[in-house]
Amino acid sequence: MDSTRSCVTLFPPMSSNPATTRPLVNGHAERSAATRLKLICATIATLNAVGYPATTTIEVVRRARVSRGAMLHHFGTRAELLLATAEHVLREQEIDRREMLRDVERGEERFYAITDAMWNTMRRPEATALTEIMLGARSDPEIHRPFAALMREFNRKLLDGPNAIAEDHGYADTRLVRAMARLHVAAMRGLVIDKLYWDEDDTSIDDAFELMVWYKGLVMRRLADPDFAKATPPRERPLRRPGLD
Repeated sequence: MDSTRSCVTLFPPMSSNPATTRPLVNGHAERSAATRLKLICATIATLNAVGYPATTTIEVVRRARVSRGAMLHHFGTRAELLLATAEHVLREQEIDRREMLRDVERGEERFYAITDAMWNTMRRPEATALTEIMLGARSDPEIHRPFAALMREFNRKLLDGPNAIAEDHGYADTRLVRAMARLHVAAMRGLVIDKLYWDEDDTSIDDAFELMVWYKGLVMRRLADPDFAKATPPRERPLRRPGLD
């Protein structure tokens, strides 16, 4: 999939995407769904352009080119709009990843492919918008609690995927798999933030991702080693620092 897709193509009109939406029963429902989607896309664009604090309902309405009344019909508050945007992005990311993995052979190939699929969705503008919400919600009492609950559920599902693939491949150390998956997700989110302050044509972010894939290969070798499961868990090993041992 093209990682440079616009919001409009990433989130097509709801009537043309039956896999992700309910059937629309009449023209009014279709127009209402299209307006809601337009507001969500405008929110994503605003978050990318000006960041979380400056993403106001007034600015979103201006970018979406809809009336304030139309926005209030769908979202009574800024918090509702931001939560709906986050939920929409998370849902579409999950659908996209499943689509990318649908034809990938089960086992080791899919275990590698899940990292590529995650990175493909994480480097899009929609992921940057989600990162803005993640950072802003921490100190925003109107959205913090419900957004935290949403992310906990999403993160749980995110870690369950690699676990299922690892078990399917015969890897028994699920603790290590979950640790690796969490580290990868955190690293990718960090790269999303970091790329905001690099030149647009800088390719080191791709090199960083390739290093992550290389490291995953090392972890997979350890997972395949029957003696590794008997090793002391990393957190229980004594701390060793260069020059102090």
